[in-house]
Amino acid sequence: MQKKDKELRISSNGPIGGYHGWLKAYTPDLDWLPNLRTTKGVEVEAPKEDEEVQALKTKLEKARTIKEKFKSAAIRIRKENAELRDVNITTTKALEQETKRAHKEEHDRNKFRGALWGSNSELKL
Repeated sequence: MQKKDKELRISSNGPIGGYHGWLKAYTPDLDWLPNLRTTKGVEVEAPKEDEEVQALKTKLEKARTIKEKFKSAAIRIRKENAELRDVNITTTKALEQETKRAHKEEHDRNKFRGALWGSNSELKL
């Protein structure tokens, strides 16, 4: 088999009609209906699931349930975290404003004291 000009070709250099045509030519014993589970009209039964497969399916379902519980808990925790972050930001801003106000008030008091101290010195003279 060779590849030439983006087509599959057999050794005689004749083009093959695409992958499905090639597959059909090289696997003639398969029935090429959309369902590839049957061969030459013989219906094949699906094997019965044994206990191990059932146990694994049950375990998988439990794991999915646990995953969903963790996922919902994670979403709830994220929401709580976001709310706490908002409260923290609000509290921080209020604290900064209060600190600025207290510094300004202290500065004004010191300024007033300085003015009084100077006038007290003048009175002593």
